[in-house]
Amino acid sequence: MSDRDVEWLDELAELKAVNAKMRDLLRWRDAYGEPPTEEGIYLVINNDFDGGTSIHATYWKGKWPIGFTVPYWRPIGPLPGGEP
Repeated sequence: MSDRDVEWLDELAELKAVNAKMRDLLRWRDAYGEPPTEEGIYLVINNDFDGGTSIHATYWKGKWPIGFTVPYWRPIGPLPGGEP
C-alpha cells in the first residue's frame, strides 16, 4: 500500500467520523427516554393544545418550560460565530 493510499484512507476515516457526528447532531431524541444531560437551549417539537405541532428553540433546565408538551428534542448545533 502506498503512502497516497494511506493518506486517502486516513481522510476517509476522518470524513466518516464527521458524518457520524453530524448524523447524531441531527437525530431527534425521545424527550422522556433520552432527556438532555446539560442545561441549555435545544430545538423541540411541541404538541400544541389544539392538536397541532410546532418546532421551537427552548431552554432545558432539568425540565421543559411549563406549557410545553415535548415528545422530541435535538441539539441546535453550531451557530454562526461559534458553538451554542
